[in-house]
Order: sequence, then structure tokens, then C-alpha cells
Amino acid sequence: MINKQFKTKSQMTTHFKHIKAIFTLMLAGFTGICIAQTVSPKTEFKKSTDLPASTSLSPVAIPHLDAQLATDGYRQLSFKKGDEFQKTTLVNSTTVLQRGAQKFDIKSNSSVTKNYNVTDATNSNFAISVTTKRITDTLFAMGKSMQYNSDNPTDTSSFIQKRLTAMVGQTANVSLSKQDAITQISGNGNQVINDTLFAFTGLQPEQLVKGASLGLTVNSTAMASMKKNYTWADTVTDGNSKIKNTFWIQAKDDKTTTIAFESAQQQSYSNSNTNGVYVVDNATGVILVRQMQSITSGYQVLNNVVYAASRRTAVTESCYKTK
Repeated sequence: MINKQFKTKSQMTTHFKHIKAIFTLMLAGFTGICIAQTVSPKTEFKKSTDLPASTSLSPVAIPHLDAQLATDGYRQLSFKKGDEFQKTTLVNSTTVLQRGAQKFDIKSNSSVTKNYNVTDATNSNFAISVTTKRITDTLFAMGKSMQYNSDNPTDTSSFIQKRLTAMVGQTANVSLSKQDAITQISGNGNQVINDTLFAFTGLQPEQLVKGASLGLTVNSTAMASMKKNYTWADTVTDGNSKIKNTFWIQAKDDKTTTIAFESAQQQSYSNSNTNGVYVVDNATGVILVRQMQSITSGYQVLNNVVYAASRRTAVTESCYKTK
């Protein structure tokens, strides 16, 4: 992507250290989105010996509503054979890595469209095919840019574009219980690509996991009785990470329920704040819209050098029934 001449070996070494620094930061991943939020985290430089070599900005955990409402029971999914849903996820992210006068800015805009087809339905489960239909991605870094559209790929020599093109048309076949739990997965559409260059695009990997929800619905029986302003919260501690989630019913009518949330994650060397909304169809439990914004600030350590790092990510996800 970059064609540059160097007069000395020292200049060349410094340049490639800069490239490596950006790639390492981008491997941390991206999350979050579209409702304005202001955060003023306090960031202090520490000696590199005080920080582990693996220190980085970790992805923000986006709370799943089903997990919070499980104690009230699940309603049965009502999919029918032939049902088809289309979900499009838009992600805008900005990452800044800085140490003194050294500063790297990386911006990316991407979209991924997937189709969920119910190929069979029985009394106990569903067979659903999940196919990646379209990917677009625009990346700006170090004065350079890359644009990709799977409808019209242009540069077949680009490693990044080859990997993105390989994802389009891939299908994962899922067996799903009536309680929205994945019981079996087959096919090649569930591969998560962890290449540095792929992470550099800013796309969020979405992997189907056995035992987890398919991610299309909220199926709690409790949601039907919740009134506007009803609020609940939970706190999760995992090692050095602590996450506090707060949910409330923001709006409700005969057709949809809007659930807002705030999530704060504290780790040893980074802090994240996320907020957003879910718009849920009352009749089917399908998540029609999901919007989130995340701001993360902390440290990135590269070659025993400490960088201040920050990331802002906005995600808008829409889902609707096509058949």
C-alpha cells in the first residue's frame, strides 16, 4: 500500500517500526456507536517496566440482553421454514496512537451484509444458513487510503482485498433450538480471520458459537410486562476486568420496545464507556435496530515503549425480514 524510498537504513527501520505500531494497535479490535457521549478519562504515562508486554486496548464487551433477562425465562422462537432476514452492520472507527510528537491516526468505515435463511423448522429446532452477501470498506492511514466494494472489486493484487473477497458468499449452517441456542455449526462461513492486515481494515469479526444465541432476537418472557423507565443492572468481574451494565426501557408502543443501555469497563491499563439502544419487535423478538457508541482510552506498549492510545467506534446495525 505504501511505496517510499529511504536514504538510510535508519530511516527505513524507523518507518517499519511505525507500520508495526499501527498494526499492533489495530489487532486490539473495534466496537461501539451512534449516540453522542462525552468521556474524560485520565491518562498518565507510566514507566514501561510497570506495564506488561501484552498491554493493549481490549475490545469493549457489548452487553447481550438475553443474558440479563434469562432468569425470567425464554419464549419459544417462532421462525418458519422459508423465513429470510437480512442484517447490515455499519462501523465507523477512529484510532489514535501517540507518544510525544509521534502520532498515528487510523480511520475506517465498513459495512457487512448477511442473510439468515430458515431452511427447515421442526418441533424442536431450526436449520438456518448464514451467508455473507456484501462487504464494503474504506481505510485511511498515514496519508494513504484503500477502498473496497465486493460488488466491484478492483485491485486483485491487494492482500487485504483478496481476504475480504474470500469472505463474500461463504455460508455457515446452524442448528438452532427453540430457545435460541446454537447446537451445531457446519460450513466455512464461520471462520474468523485474525491476520494483522485484516484487523487493519476495522471490520468486526462475528463468530457463531455453540451454546450462544444467533443474535437476531431477544426472547425473554419478561420483556412483555416491562413498562417505560423500568431499569435493571448487573456487574461482571473477570480477572482484572470489571464491567457494569445498566439497562432501561426508553420507549414502548404496540409494535416495538426500545431498550437503552450504558456499559462501563475498567481494566488494568484501559477504560471504556459504551452506550446505545436496541429496538425490538414485540411480536417476534427480532432486534430491528442496534446502535452503539464506544470510547476507549489507555496504553499500548510496543518494543518497551509506552504509547497513549484511544479509540472511538460507532456501530449501527439494522435487521429486517425479506421473506
